[in-house]
Amino acid sequence: MMSPSPSACFMFALSLSVALAHGDNPDIPIAPGVTFVLAVDNSAAPQQSAKGNILQGDYEVIVTITGVSAEGVDQTASMDGFDESGTQRQGIIKRRVRTIDLANSHLQIFGFHTDDPPLVDGATSLGPSLTVIRELAGAGSTTYSFRNFASQPTISGTLMRSNPANVGFPVLVNDDRVVLDAIRATGQMSLGGATRPFETVILNHASYPLSLRVAYGPRNGGFPFKADFARDIVRIVLPNKQTSLAEALDKDCRVEVPGIYFDFNQATVKPQSQHALKEIATVLEQSPQRRLLIEGHTDNVGSDGYNDELSARRAAAVKGILVRDFGIDATTLSTAGYGERNPIESNDTMAGRARNRRVELVCAE
Repeated sequence: MMSPSPSACFMFALSLSVALAHGDNPDIPIAPGVTFVLAVDNSAAPQQSAKGNILQGDYEVIVTITGVSAEGVDQTASMDGFDESGTQRQGIIKRRVRTIDLANSHLQIFGFHTDDPPLVDGATSLGPSLTVIRELAGAGSTTYSFRNFASQPTISGTLMRSNPANVGFPVLVNDDRVVLDAIRATGQMSLGGATRPFETVILNHASYPLSLRVAYGPRNGGFPFKADFARDIVRIVLPNKQTSLAEALDKDCRVEVPGIYFDFNQATVKPQSQHALKEIATVLEQSPQRRLLIEGHTDNVGSDGYNDELSARRAAAVKGILVRDFGIDATTLSTAGYGERNPIESNDTMAGRARNRRVELVCAE
């Protein structure tokens, strides 16, 4: 999955409105710049490959919409982690999902692999097709297949809607926790003579359903199950959010900054962070008298000392880029690392750990 790889034209946007359990619906457009952060965990049953290049454990995949056209939706995925041999693997993979497949396909490919072609006919990626969600919403069942990666075998079965009513699924939209209206479906998926219990939670939308969660259990297992593999959408980052950083700082003197990403277990800031860094720089350029503390925070994976040091280095890395690349006065910025000491959600879930890995800005004297 992860040998290194080198790093569209927008014609129309698919506007995605989702029903919340509380209050107004956010507008989540399927348009260039919208980013989905996927938390993946296969630590219960590590995946294997002949090439030894599939990421293991608990890691994130960052998928950005780069183009939407009459032909389909273009995506760029970035991942970073360690394979089964302990080798760090980084990769950037581009993929197009055709409009006809978004409408009709019954096959979904979960993962992004550098061996995958940029176009896989007959398959979807971030979510199932409109046909799948409509059949679940209407008849309550649908045929369904998936592959972990494009080159791997197809696992198939029948999905059954597991609740007559929709379920709520928590996701961060920028830095706001919202509960999306979704359909939960389960089934036994088969390959050869083996079956696996399977669960998916799908955003209930008529234009662009998203797989908020996909998970499967051990071979020949039943329900409930401990996941051998799970992939959750834990954050959706919108490039043009309604509340600016400046407004949030003026109101609360503290704001979480979505869209800053680091290499796995490192303090190296990923290129996908450029938009968020530019927004911070703009706030400081417009108010030169403003003083900010940049805080780094981690999840609880690793020792206290390691996480303290990692979070401090990450905060310092953000400051370094602001000073070096954007010309911000270094005296207006200070940094601190708090490691795992100030969680804002439980570290017992993938979504909670992803939320706790964050950068915050705080007003400073």
